[in-house]
Amino acid sequence: MAFRQWLNPLLSRSLGSFARSMIRSMIRSYMRSLMLSVIWLASRGTLLLVGIGSLCSVLAWAQPGPPAAPQTPSVTPASEASLQAAPAGPSAPAAESNVQTVTAMIVAQIRALVDRQLRENNFVLPSGARLEVSFPGTMMLPQRCIQPVVEPVPGRKPPGNAVPYVIRCAPLPGAVQGPSLTVAVRVTVLKSVVVAARALSNNAAIDANDLVMAEADIGSAGTDALTNPADAVGRTAIRNIPAGAVIPRSALRLPIAIRSGETVRIEIVGVGFTVSSEATAMQSAATGDTIRLRNSEGQTLSGRLDSRGVVVIDLRRPD
Repeated sequence: MAFRQWLNPLLSRSLGSFARSMIRSMIRSYMRSLMLSVIWLASRGTLLLVGIGSLCSVLAWAQPGPPAAPQTPSVTPASEASLQAAPAGPSAPAAESNVQTVTAMIVAQIRALVDRQLRENNFVLPSGARLEVSFPGTMMLPQRCIQPVVEPVPGRKPPGNAVPYVIRCAPLPGAVQGPSLTVAVRVTVLKSVVVAARALSNNAAIDANDLVMAEADIGSAGTDALTNPADAVGRTAIRNIPAGAVIPRSALRLPIAIRSGETVRIEIVGVGFTVSSEATAMQSAATGDTIRLRNSEGQTLSGRLDSRGVVVIDLRRPD
């Protein structure tokens, strides 16, 4: 049996089909002759029966059988993971660490671009203000984003609520171009301004308890926003102001100093002379307002109410 196991693969590898058939035919003829000799010797007690069993195994090997199937190289089964598509990234902790690293690189590049663009635009940060760059709550980076490079979008410059930047990732092995995406970044100029601590109604007199200081985007609040509470205390709201709203100077006026129908003192100022008189106010006015008057002769006059409570009518022409 061992002889057959050794010889069969040897012949299968070394010889063609016709040669193997010829050798088997010769071996069968030889084995028959040998078998007759063995039987004759066995009858004389000179050979053990074990030898007969071995020779029968050799003879059985020499019998024709179905053609051997072609041999194929043995393949060690690959793991399931390697047979599937390559994973998008490493294990969860490593992937999270990589995303954090790439995100930090992108944020740093965007901040540097914002600073450069502001300098190129000759943007001057107002006194007491600071610049804030706000990023989207989530940035869906392309899978396996490596070596990201951030580029500005032509014609779109900070500050603004949605300044776009293009993030380009390096090509992966075998790829011509890497993935990319566009993110909108909010670039705001923040400054401490006066806001309403509670809702203020029209004509409400404002005191210190009605005001608080808070940071606000001056791009939205406007340059008219008050930055000192003292500029609002003692004034009157000329419209409704909701709680938390920025208070602009234009939304306030000084308290009413003269009411319609009251008699007021007037001064008519000309080149080299001043004439004082009295007139009747045709409207209510606060200090600094322009007010219409009617004099004793029924003429309508117009002048500015100064801090003394006097309406000044300036007849001088500006130089």
